[in-house]
Amino acid sequence: MEFEPEITVFRPDRPGIRKVLGDLEAEIMELIWARPASQGTTVRDVFEILYQQRHIAYTTVMSTMSRLAKKQFLRIEKHEQTYVYTPTMTEQELISRLVRHILQDLFISFSDATLQGLDALPKQEAERARQYLAEIVRRRQQEED
Repeated sequence: MEFEPEITVFRPDRPGIRKVLGDLEAEIMELIWARPASQGTTVRDVFEILYQQRHIAYTTVMSTMSRLAKKQFLRIEKHEQTYVYTPTMTEQELISRLVRHILQDLFISFSDATLQGLDALPKQEAERARQYLAEIVRRRQQEED
């Protein structure tokens, strides 16, 4: 089952995944990605790390992780009395999806300008972006058929 994260905000002035996630959401995702993927993470695990860095309420961490699950960045499983969270994708997979999402939006809204803008990228990055755009065109044609 493929998860598609909910991306409703894009802040070009923010670094990394903070372009689409709030600071706390991004910090939590980074902590979860730093752990072994097969292990799973509890709210308590994240809270204990974050509390050392800043005094944050347990309920704030809990509600933020719940929100990340609703946005499909995390998956929740209940083990006895504890909820265990695992990422629905790796950090690199998220970045690839962000790039695809942004390119798709730009291409749909500004196709000629998007293609011209690719000429300014390094050759390898431009080729990867062109492959994404070709995939977007192919998917859109399939949807229309």
